[in-house]
Amino acid sequence: MEQLKFHPVSEIFPSMPPAEFDALVADITANGLREPIHIMGDSVVDGRHRYRACLQAGVEPQFVVVPDGTDLNALVISLNLRRRHLNESQRSMVAARLETRDLGRPHKNANLHHLPISRAHVSELLNVSTRSVANAAKVLQDGAPELIDAIERGAVAVSTGADLARLPLDTQREALARTPQEIRAIAQDVGNRIQSAGVVGQSAVRIFDEVAQETGLDGAQQLAVVQVLKDQAIPLPTPMEAKRIASEGAKGLLVLGSDGCYHTAPGDPDENARMQQWLNLREGLEPLAKLKFSANEAFASIPPYQQKNVTDWLSSAVPYLNQLNSLWSQAHA
Repeated sequence: MEQLKFHPVSEIFPSMPPAEFDALVADITANGLREPIHIMGDSVVDGRHRYRACLQAGVEPQFVVVPDGTDLNALVISLNLRRRHLNESQRSMVAARLETRDLGRPHKNANLHHLPISRAHVSELLNVSTRSVANAAKVLQDGAPELIDAIERGAVAVSTGADLARLPLDTQREALARTPQEIRAIAQDVGNRIQSAGVVGQSAVRIFDEVAQETGLDGAQQLAVVQVLKDQAIPLPTPMEAKRIASEGAKGLLVLGSDGCYHTAPGDPDENARMQQWLNLREGLEPLAKLKFSANEAFASIPPYQQKNVTDWLSSAVPYLNQLNSLWSQAHA
């Protein structure tokens, strides 16, 4: 049996998990190939798993020759969406692969050349939003292989994956040390605790430090929990409501209000002030740590009319950060 090549379009859908592939080999061994493999020239266009399973099972594969001029993208998408039940995140990954794959690379069969496809077109083909495709493209560009695999298996939402892809690769892998079920359970616990005090969902995004400490969540895992809570799209409470919730809740409960401030029950003014200072510092440092462009690029992006503001900000922030870094380094040398 002559070995065929795999056309790039045959690989835009996620690979079959090993257990499913073993089951496919067993089925083909017992019952033969139920659905033919689509080929064009000497390349498999659709059915790479069935083809490999036939080779492993020693079963002669059956082929359907795809006519010249066929829209291979539409054909493969139609066949796979009919056979496979993919969620929106998985379809978004397919769309991003379809959008970004090298469709113009040389191939001895001229019929296999195709023009690049726009994001709007692949979004329509896969029935997903362009935002989801953008998230998937971010994952494919910067995501760890383990993160890509988790999304393509349907274990992680592509929106969460895009946030994780902005982190270092090691941090991404640490986040995946918790299963999606564990992350959802922790988010549910956070939501339940806040709901018992009168709010749910996004109101809890910034007030789950206690749960994070109890469960040993690292920074990336906290990000995943935050994303689950954000997906509930519950508005933040008003400042007055946030104060009420904090007053009626457990000791030390902090509630983020719609004014962007944290509210807590009346208590030790000095302790409350220290906690507020820490939260303000955290909100200032985190965005800086997540910037993904160089200082040269940052400098070039500053518009002329903002020069005075930037001068003032730097004159205040740089000495402050230098002093904080010095104190931190001395304490944790």
